[in-house]
Amino acid sequence: MPASEFFGPDFGRGPFTGHRLDTAAVQIAAALAQLRAPLLRSDDEIRTHADFIREIADRLAPEFASQVFLDVADEDGNAIDSVFRVHPGAYTLLHCWLADDLGKAPSSATPDDVEWSDGVVVHELTARSEFIVLTDVAGVISARVSYTGARSWRWAVTRTARVYYSAALTFT
Repeated sequence: MPASEFFGPDFGRGPFTGHRLDTAAVQIAAALAQLRAPLLRSDDEIRTHADFIREIADRLAPEFASQVFLDVADEDGNAIDSVFRVHPGAYTLLHCWLADDLGKAPSSATPDDVEWSDGVVVHELTARSEFIVLTDVAGVISARVSYTGARSWRWAVTRTARVYYSAALTFT
C-alpha cells in the first residue's frame, strides 16, 4: 500500500493564538479546511482554498470579518447597478463612497442620482457620493448610479478599516 501524507489539524504546533479571536479564527479555519484534502497545487486551486479558509474564519468570528465583494454591471440607459456583499450574511454597516480612482477620497463630482435597495442608508455624508449603509440580513446592499454624460467612478467601501474598490463605473 502506498504511503499517504495528511496535513490535518494540529493545534499543538504553530502560532495558535487563543487570546486574539481574529487570529484564532483564521488558524482554526485553516485547520478545518485541511480536511478537504487533497489540495491540487495549481495557483487557482490555492486561491480558491484561501477564499474557503477566509469564509470559514468569517463564519467563526463574524465581528472580525472584513471581506467585501463588489459587482458592477455595465451601463444600461444612463444607469449602472452595483451589488455589495459581505460574508457571512449579517447586518453590517458599510461606509461607501464614489471615488475618482483607486486610493482616492470621495469625488467632488457627483452623479445625477444614487438609489439604494437591499439595504438602508443610515446617513448620507455627502450628497450623492458618500454614505453609511446598513446591509440587509443577508449581508447585501444594491445601488443604482445614474449619470448623463461621460464619466468614470469606482465604489470605495470600508469594513473594519479596510478599503475595497470596485471595478470602474464607466458612463459613456
